Amino acid sequence: MHISTPTGIIDSWWLGYGLSLIFPLTLLFFLATGPHAFPGVLLYGGPMILVILLDRYGPAEQRTVPGRVPAWFFDGILYGLSLLQIFNVLALGWLVSRLSWSTPEAIALSLLHLLLIRLMAGPNACCAAICPAHELIHRRNVWQRRLGRLLLSTVCYDHFHVSHQQAHHAHLGGEGDPSTARPGEGFDDFFRRSVGNQWRLAWQTRPVRVWQGLAMAVGWVTLQAVCFGPLAALVFLNQAYHGIRVLEAVNYFQHYGLLRDEQGRSASAWRNDSAISLFLFIGLTRHADHHQRPGVPYSGLKVLENGPRMSRGYLWTAMRVLRQDALFRREAEQVLLRETSG
Repeated sequence: MHISTPTGIIDSWWLGYGLSLIFPLTLLFFLATGPHAFPGVLLYGGPMILVILLDRYGPAEQRTVPGRVPAWFFDGILYGLSLLQIFNVLALGWLVSRLSWSTPEAIALSLLHLLLIRLMAGPNACCAAICPAHELIHRRNVWQRRLGRLLLSTVCYDHFHVSHQQAHHAHLGGEGDPSTARPGEGFDDFFRRSVGNQWRLAWQTRPVRVWQGLAMAVGWVTLQAVCFGPLAALVFLNQAYHGIRVLEAVNYFQHYGLLRDEQGRSASAWRNDSAISLFLFIGLTRHADHHQRPGVPYSGLKVLENGPRMSRGYLWTAMRVLRQDALFRREAEQVLLRETSG
């Protein structure tokens, strides 16, 4: 199967990267057209549930984007996600400001809206803000890096652009890396250690940039409070927190147990071949190759054969880690044991 375009022949599977737009578009439509009546409001959770199930049971994808495919499309995905994230942050405040608290029925419906925002906005912030930001902060173009920082500021996590490159990439799996989970380490313990150490390392190496990031975050919160009210500011902070939780869940299982030691190691990240995750997280599943070639655009990353293999996609695994991290640890340690004995 292929599609003819003015720029050449494009394999149909490549269009799967359009899946990355599903979450932000669904969220934007929900926010911009609300408040909604019951029970129609519940339908907006459908696309997310469908994508999570596809990530659990969907196909694998190991191919690399052909060189003849134009690069502008992949940059366009990044810019589209960036624009949608800005729109979603503004639409979030707009919807929250329109919720009614006048009657018991109105209060119940408003709380249902807030619950759906809680369930949808966190994963969207990771996939549609932090993932493209991760891609952009690795680019050489200064304006792309600044756009990446702007996206990170919408989840109050701008310092990530410092700690990710100067700690995680520079000391992968070592003592100076806050983003690699130790064998047997629970997610909540990892989350506190990772987030705290990333702040500390960013402050120690680039304090001016940390202040800049704090100023941008305060600006977003102030904008929400002034334009849409204090509840909107709280909801904005809540979506940022849960977006960070999903990001750190991904960090947790991407490198779980792959510590650097005197014998060295065979892999820098767990392998994941989920097609849905590849498209939804815009190439993040090719993470081992990213560590070997951090400047390569996400469309050029390849599957590396070595390393332990994850049995399910990123989104499914992240939801599992956030709810049943002990079960994930048992399964991961069994895989690592087979890798070691083999």
